[in-house]
Amino acid sequence: MGDYESEEPSEKRAEKSSATALRQWWRTFDAIDDYVTILDLDKRIVSANQSLLEGLQVELGKISNCKCYAALWGREKSCRVCPVEQVLQDRRTHTLEVENRRLGKTFVISASPIFDDHNVIVGMVHVTKDITARKKAENAVAEARAELETRVAERTRELTQLNERLHGEIAERKKAEARLIKRTAELDFKSQTLEEANIALRVILKAREDDKNELEDKVLANMKRLVLPYLEKLEKSSLDDSQRACLVGLQANLEDLVSPFSQRLSSPLLNLTPREIQVANQIKEGRANKEIAGFFNISLRTVEFHRENIRKKIGLVNKKVNLRSQLLLF
Repeated sequence: MGDYESEEPSEKRAEKSSATALRQWWRTFDAIDDYVTILDLDKRIVSANQSLLEGLQVELGKISNCKCYAALWGREKSCRVCPVEQVLQDRRTHTLEVENRRLGKTFVISASPIFDDHNVIVGMVHVTKDITARKKAENAVAEARAELETRVAERTRELTQLNERLHGEIAERKKAEARLIKRTAELDFKSQTLEEANIALRVILKAREDDKNELEDKVLANMKRLVLPYLEKLEKSSLDDSQRACLVGLQANLEDLVSPFSQRLSSPLLNLTPREIQVANQIKEGRANKEIAGFFNISLRTVEFHRENIRKKIGLVNKKVNLRSQLLLF
């Protein structure tokens, strides 16, 4: 009698412990953010966690004992590629990614077998993870990359066209120089007998030299103002090896084109950096420092730094001369 009384509390404690463990298991089951269902071997829903019920806005009683593809996806028959079907075939865990157009979401679905103590499969755990946000982010990155590649291609085409125009202008300049040289030779021949023709020839030669110097000044100034800023932007862009090689070649060719006369030119603006030239153009248009900072998306201190450098390079240090008025002279 005594032994019976001592065993009864132990059994009750075991039952109480088992009940506590079961409640803890269900609380853990419901705490999982992913959609989790337990299926029998006929792919019918035995149970589902709270996340799934709230996400699909259904009650467990309405989907219990329903086929998973009908309850979760609104289908009349099994999915074409079904991880649950694969689990039943090889008793291993299977995962795939699907897009649910009805819900407008993307999910990663996995199914894993449940075994009894004799290693016999008795059911399956079906987990559905919502990856819609991640998928949208990946698509956004892909679209941004495609847009960037398109913009780089457009810039490359623009630079190619500009290079072709520069070559054309240089060819025309050479033709003009050839014509001028021919004309000079003719005038030189006539100058042997006519003093007036000789004077006229010197005037023409002087004009030709002035035109040549002016043309060279404009070519180099326009290159630094219109071409180099784009080359610098491209150099800081994400270019592949082929595009970067083209960029390096373009820079080298431009340097070769202007190097014969770049050291002789005397315009004060030619000593400015591309950014300083851009700031100088804004100053010439009458914009204040704050407007220039907003236009180029730089700080006010940076604009002031560029202004000071421009004054130094055009010889206005310690001079009470308006910078805009001086720049309008160039």
